[in-house]
Amino acid sequence: MKRRDFLIGSIAAASGACGVMKAPAEDIVTLSKLERVGVMVNFPGLRETRDWSQPVPPGEVDIMDVPDLLAHRYHIHNVEVQQFHFLSMEPSYYEQFLGRLKKANSRMVDMPLELDMSGYTGTISPCSSDPQIRAHAIELTKQWIDRAAMLECPSVMVNQGHTVAADPASAIEGLKIVKDYGESKNVAIIMEERGKDIPIDTLVKVIKESGIFANPDMGNFGDEEATERGLRLMYPLAKTVSHVKYNPERFSLEIAVAISKEMGYRGVYSIEGDAPTILLYLMMYL
Repeated sequence: MKRRDFLIGSIAAASGACGVMKAPAEDIVTLSKLERVGVMVNFPGLRETRDWSQPVPPGEVDIMDVPDLLAHRYHIHNVEVQQFHFLSMEPSYYEQFLGRLKKANSRMVDMPLELDMSGYTGTISPCSSDPQIRAHAIELTKQWIDRAAMLECPSVMVNQGHTVAADPASAIEGLKIVKDYGESKNVAIIMEERGKDIPIDTLVKVIKESGIFANPDMGNFGDEEATERGLRLMYPLAKTVSHVKYNPERFSLEIAVAISKEMGYRGVYSIEGDAPTILLYLMMYL
């Protein structure tokens, strides 16, 4: 299956599941909820299979079509694109994508950054304890902040890697640098919980002391208890997006959304993962 086919099928199924495609124009409640919903574009297997030293073969994916697809077919106007889906570093390319966003009356809400050549390990991270790797990652992050600014994107999300727990000071140092640069471009830096490598209290401390913001990812905390505690710590620090997953064996999406409301969250709920199922339940709980 081509990556574009996957995206179209997933969002189409999701829209039909929650009744969006059948909803009349006067259904203000449904449309107002959709104003808070976004989609993180993430084609399965791309990071593991692509040779990043080679260009993407023509016809595999046209990211330029995504804003129109989400907006005009499915009434979703909040777009989150991982940086490796952009196929050029030329400013004209980003001007073209911004034009496609505006034509669809849509906007970028975040740009997750994965700076490794493959996978999601976060080895190349502005939080790295290795000074040379950290410096390299900071420069790469600045480049993507520049491109986020071209797209009027309010934030980029860094991958903190796996050394923060052992060396939070280096993480704070690196994050302060990219935070200051981001502020000069009106682009915030955000960071999410990514499992057990970093205790949530350490992560929150790093976020606060570096002056960046949180992405409360509903599916990344572990069990129900950890999810509820983690979300209560992260939502007050949130600014642009909150990633939404669905895994009822580990946590209740209904309770997670309720906590976001209780904590006064005003950002976008960006769907990551099983889009049809997530959109179905998210629309019920918003």
